[in-house]
Amino acid sequence: MIKVENLKKAYGGKTALCGLTLNVEKGEICALTGLRGAGKTTAMDIIAGAMQADSGQVEIDGVRLDSEISAARQKIGYVPSKPPVYQDMTPRAYLKFLADARGYSGREAAEMIDHAFELMNLQDVSDKPVKRLARGVRRMVSMAQAVFFGPSALLIDEPSDELDPKEVLTLRNALTELAKGRAVLLASSNLTEIETLADRILVMDKGRIVGECGRHELQNLYVMTDEMCVVTRSPREAVEKALAKEKGLSVTDVLNCADGLSVRVKMQGDGRAQLFRALNGLEVLEMTAARRKPDELMEYLVSERFDGSRLERFEGGNA
Repeated sequence: MIKVENLKKAYGGKTALCGLTLNVEKGEICALTGLRGAGKTTAMDIIAGAMQADSGQVEIDGVRLDSEISAARQKIGYVPSKPPVYQDMTPRAYLKFLADARGYSGREAAEMIDHAFELMNLQDVSDKPVKRLARGVRRMVSMAQAVFFGPSALLIDEPSDELDPKEVLTLRNALTELAKGRAVLLASSNLTEIETLADRILVMDKGRIVGECGRHELQNLYVMTDEMCVVTRSPREAVEKALAKEKGLSVTDVLNCADGLSVRVKMQGDGRAQLFRALNGLEVLEMTAARRKPDELMEYLVSERFDGSRLERFEGGNA
């Protein structure tokens, strides 16, 4: 498991981490998310042993990073956001070099490397020079170097950066397999990526955890409790006039769509009954709860309105 207690880090008087505490259990895929500058990469570098904290403690599978750094690092597989890869080597030669450095050789090393290539779908490029590979493939090579030796903890900063959709699917399947028996910690500001990869999401802001939710809870948070999207064939003027008669309803956006108009309506609280009443007599095709865009949801997650211990629930659906 990964156990982090009260990590603090500052650069030239600027606080990067402010008492960061988290746990990731074996078999779990956990993700740190937040706006850029929230402290995600700093946290990952410290947990991986690539950077020293000002204070606090990191423990990997029972081994403390501060007092047993060599032993702890042997248990960690780390993919930074910009991983170094030897450009003139082939992926196979690169991993063989790393295997030698870790004390693996012969058939054991070959089997470990082949398994990593299979996980990351790199069999067809394993003997081609890295410099000739596409960026996404190079990224997958860096994933392979982090997992081939069977680490207890796997850390990946910005997992799908530079990956195409097929490679993202390969990574998703690989992480599901890799999480069996080890702790996986991801870091990304891409919520679309996080909700497909992680079981548990920790929201960071200003160097600390400000909220927590599961994958399905995050998906529910895209649904807004106080806005509805109405698809109608009625004229815009008729819709706006009808809504103006009901207190607490206001139009925030109107877009043309294949079926006519898509009208976004702001309500005061749960104003669905008022909305039904206002639209009576109009040609309404569909009413659904409005959804936040990914950037809107991120802003909400780091705002004081979001309480990870008291998640909003709203079962939105077609009316």
